[in-house]
Amino acid sequence: MNKEEKKALVSFLSIYMLSALVLISIIALLYYNRGIVSIGDQCSIQMRNASLVVEKELMQAQMDKKTYKFNPPSNSELRLGLFDKNGKILYSNLKDNKIFFSKKAYKNNRHEYHVHKLNTPILGVSYIVAENDGNQSEKIKLLSIIFSTIAAAVIFILLIGFLLSKILLKPIKQRIKKLNRFIRDSSHELNTPVSALIMSASSVKNSKELNPRVLNHISVSAKLISQIYNTLSFVAFNDIDERYDEKFDLKDLVEESVRFFDEIVKSRGNSIKCSLQSTVVYLDKSRMQKVINNLLSNALKYSFPKTPIEVILKDHTLCVINEGEGIDEEDQKAIFKRFERRNKNEGGFGIGLDIVQNVCDEYGIKIEVESIPNQKTTFFLIFPKTH
Repeated sequence: MNKEEKKALVSFLSIYMLSALVLISIIALLYYNRGIVSIGDQCSIQMRNASLVVEKELMQAQMDKKTYKFNPPSNSELRLGLFDKNGKILYSNLKDNKIFFSKKAYKNNRHEYHVHKLNTPILGVSYIVAENDGNQSEKIKLLSIIFSTIAAAVIFILLIGFLLSKILLKPIKQRIKKLNRFIRDSSHELNTPVSALIMSASSVKNSKELNPRVLNHISVSAKLISQIYNTLSFVAFNDIDERYDEKFDLKDLVEESVRFFDEIVKSRGNSIKCSLQSTVVYLDKSRMQKVINNLLSNALKYSFPKTPIEVILKDHTLCVINEGEGIDEEDQKAIFKRFERRNKNEGGFGIGLDIVQNVCDEYGIKIEVESIPNQKTTFFLIFPKTH
């Protein structure tokens, strides 16, 4: 993972975790507040029930004419105090015996209180006071559950975030890899004709007479550079280039492309055979020229040495046929994807057939591929008929 990828990963995880933590914190706070309210209600019920139990015991002792025996609650957080009508302590295990008898329920910084006033004194008891620590153990348990859940959620979210970032970065890494290969291939593709031009120019400069062979090299190199430029410019500016659709004879355009490639084809020991019928279409000439050029360039690139390339135009169908290794059936769809090349040993950028696909999709031209391994490959362009 390079520096930029690490930076992108850290940025993504930081934003992802920060937003997740904010959301988790809000949920945790709402859950804590709800839990505190529930604990408070539970505490009030405990104190009220404890007071009623003591009142019942007092009444039972009075009816049985027995001495009341004070039994402190088994709950260590709950304590009771019994007071007479003047607020004097009769029985108590309260931690704070200063009680506000005018209030039914109140709390201070340390404890909560429930004051139960009897309608009539029983065995001298007029007030039953329950004291509670506020169920601190329950609050600590609640906080423990919340923090444990948050910690588990953070670990889980971090793991999911990391996996998501890897999934999101994977196509970007593949794209960058393809772009780096594209730049490398571009440099290599341009280097060959540029080197040939430099050598040819040097030869012309040092020679008193113009050598036809040298001029041919210059012409071929210039055409290769022109083809590379046209391919790259289409990829770069296709989105902003305007279309100029018009009626024209496709036969003339094909012948123009064949003448353009004739020297290049001959320089590699191949040839082009044409069988063309007049075919009127309504398209953008410039775009269509690039389609034909890329098909011819692709056919030449993957042809066996000294084999012909056939170009047939009839019944609104253009066929470009070459003899070569062929294309596997599983690769016949992949070859139209940008930067895809079925043969890494051959030159090219992997964008020629992508251009063909884009233009054909734009004009509703159907593309078909037929290939026989180690024999021949045929590209069919079926044009819609112009009325």
